[in-house]
Amino acid sequence: MEENVFLFPKATATSHVILTPRTTSSLSSFTVSFRYYTDLTRSFCPFSFATSAKPNEICIIKDNAKEHRVYVGNDEVTFIGPGDTPGWTHLCFSWDSSTGVVTLWINGKPLPRKTMKKGYAVNPQPIIILGQDQDSYGGGFDAEQSFVGEITDVNMWDSVLSPSDVQLALANDKWVNGNVISWRSLGYDIKADVIIQPKLQPNIYWSGGEA
Repeated sequence: MEENVFLFPKATATSHVILTPRTTSSLSSFTVSFRYYTDLTRSFCPFSFATSAKPNEICIIKDNAKEHRVYVGNDEVTFIGPGDTPGWTHLCFSWDSSTGVVTLWINGKPLPRKTMKKGYAVNPQPIIILGQDQDSYGGGFDAEQSFVGEITDVNMWDSVLSPSDVQLALANDKWVNGNVISWRSLGYDIKADVIIQPKLQPNIYWSGGEA
């Protein structure tokens, strides 16, 4: 998948991609990193990690031009960013159980940190989905929360990335590969109307601008 994207062409309650993680163990910390391109102005969910215990075990929802909601263990915090810029958005979301610190990076720039779920452990055996919000384990989709656009470079780690590694992820450095989800060796299952397409500008990466 290295030079490709998942294209979600229209709003549906069926189109999504199921990702196969390399490990299904409990997590005491994590980082999720990906980039997306959309012209949606309504709320949407690009990444959903559900377990049988909690549908919003890990989840990211973009509410409007400035707000992202992130979930850990069904609890949520909202980050207020600088607003949308034209082109691709790179998002990196990390959480650490020992401190409860949550960090959200937008195009390589961290927003003010927050805390949640200190001492918690993310439940095992997840279903990880791109393009839909899981209101139940592997389902409960709503077209009004579906993602429309392109997603690429999805990686997930069982640790918190350092600031320098976040910048490498932003640049799509070939040495930065997730150990839970790795875009360069991705296991996936496409459902309904999702299309694999080549990146239109595969070798151009940026800091806060267009790719």
